[in-house]
Amino acid sequence: MIRWSFVITRLIVIVAIIMLFRWGLGPVASYVTITGLESATGAKVEIGNAQVGLFPPSIRYTNFQVADPRDEKEMRDAFRAESIELTLDGDALLHRRWVAREGKITGIQIGSRRETSGKLDQVDKPLVEESSGEPSILSKMLAATTGRLENEASALTENLETVRRSQEIRERWESEYDSLVVRARNLEQQIRAVRDEARGIDNPLRDWPQLQRTLEQAREARNELMAVRQAIDSLPEQLQNDLASLDEAKKIDIARVEKYVPGGLNDADDFGVDMLKRAVSDQVAQIRSYLDGGRTIANYTVVAPESDRIRGQDIDLVGANRLPDVLVRHCEVGGLLRANGNTYALTGFVENMTPSPERLREPSVAKLQLEGPEVVRVEYVRDRRRGADVDLLTLHWPQTDAKPLRLGNDHDAGLRITGGKRELWVQLRSEGEQVEGRFVSKQTGLKMQLALDSKYAKSAAAQSMQSSLDAVDRIEVDSNFSGKWDDLAFDVHTNLGQVFRRATQDAVNEQLVASQQKLKATIDQAHLEQTLALREWLSSQQSEARSLLASADKSIEEMSQKVMNEVGDADVYLGKLRGALQKKLH
Repeated sequence: MIRWSFVITRLIVIVAIIMLFRWGLGPVASYVTITGLESATGAKVEIGNAQVGLFPPSIRYTNFQVADPRDEKEMRDAFRAESIELTLDGDALLHRRWVAREGKITGIQIGSRRETSGKLDQVDKPLVEESSGEPSILSKMLAATTGRLENEASALTENLETVRRSQEIRERWESEYDSLVVRARNLEQQIRAVRDEARGIDNPLRDWPQLQRTLEQAREARNELMAVRQAIDSLPEQLQNDLASLDEAKKIDIARVEKYVPGGLNDADDFGVDMLKRAVSDQVAQIRSYLDGGRTIANYTVVAPESDRIRGQDIDLVGANRLPDVLVRHCEVGGLLRANGNTYALTGFVENMTPSPERLREPSVAKLQLEGPEVVRVEYVRDRRRGADVDLLTLHWPQTDAKPLRLGNDHDAGLRITGGKRELWVQLRSEGEQVEGRFVSKQTGLKMQLALDSKYAKSAAAQSMQSSLDAVDRIEVDSNFSGKWDDLAFDVHTNLGQVFRRATQDAVNEQLVASQQKLKATIDQAHLEQTLALREWLSSQQSEARSLLASADKSIEEMSQKVMNEVGDADVYLGKLRGALQKKLH
């Protein structure tokens, strides 16, 4: 006979125990998960609900949120999922190992906004490496071919041989003219004195010695006047010689200009490669943030529950072959990811997730695809087996419409690339502190424009360089890099190397020709101004000298007329006297 009271009682107890496990383990699992993740991340962890299934063993989380512990990110979630479903391996549970055979994560959101702060503890602010304020090679080249060349050209024009020789000629002529003017004025005074003395002769016979002396002085004054006039008349010939000397000085200045080459252009032909290297470095630095984020999520997505054995003793019978106590073998993921203000639909899977990756037989792997404004394929391999510390991250942006790109910082000269299709593939391998990788990029159907300060935009160098860049419609970059994060060495290969070198050389030549033409025009202008100044000065001085000579001529003419009149009267008187004497004698 069946004792139903005995059976029913025990069935009720079993059902109660099952119900207790069914609904009681959920809060326990939620508490253990929250406590473990918060201790691992230092940020708030929130779980809406946790359900534990027994047949088969499984656990399901809903509204799962992990805050971002970084500074200035306290109002963001590092990871959020609508649901996380894990199917556990019962056999592994009997061995006190938490192994999820399969998993599924849906409604993932990364970087979503929170309503409250997600910080638990204040952490040190990370050091931000300040970018170097040193100007780019393009800026140095433009400064050398435009600004510095004009400054040095101004210094060159201040020491023109044309100006120096013109000043020398003018000083010499001023000295000569001063001497001629002094001679002319002295001559004028001398002639006036002779004229006044001639006016005092009333009786030629009585004043004959004085008359002879006056005639001699007049003769000397006339000779001096002729010498001064001859010196003044020879000035046009001297002027032609001096103008020829100015022409020679002009040729010397032009020869100096033609030999002039501005400095600071030793590495100017590498400006494009230098900018590409900086752009690659910036991209790699951004990818490093992806790697760090992946490491962070991998470190605290799966946390082993803390459980102390309340009785007995643990004896390690497996040794080095021990498997992870907590493991997610395969988990599909899907949801949304927000990055740089864009939203991406995320799909993919992760394998071998565990807080003890050193015990894995195969490395942890995550393969994801992001679809949004652009498509991104991500593959992340994490290997900590046998003491290894290797992370391998591969990112692939398939060909898509290229976003505008600027090479060089916003406060410096750079290149603006717009239009076309772009494809990018990057692989980064990190082992300990050493990093190595490869960066491959291809963009077609593009346009390149110089982004310059307005003071350089209309220079001959900028216009020549822009003309060379207009012919570029394709950019290919293949760069290897290695070293430590704070000291990466880049070996950049690009199809633009020869283009940049030719563009730089043409720009330098064009700017040099334009600057030389400007300098030559300055020299021509200086030569013309100096020539006109000399002619005008000589003309004014010559007029003054001729005025003095004219005054001297007039004085000599008056004196000569007076003397000739007196001498003529004396000759007539002597003739009559001679005739009278002869008559008396005969």
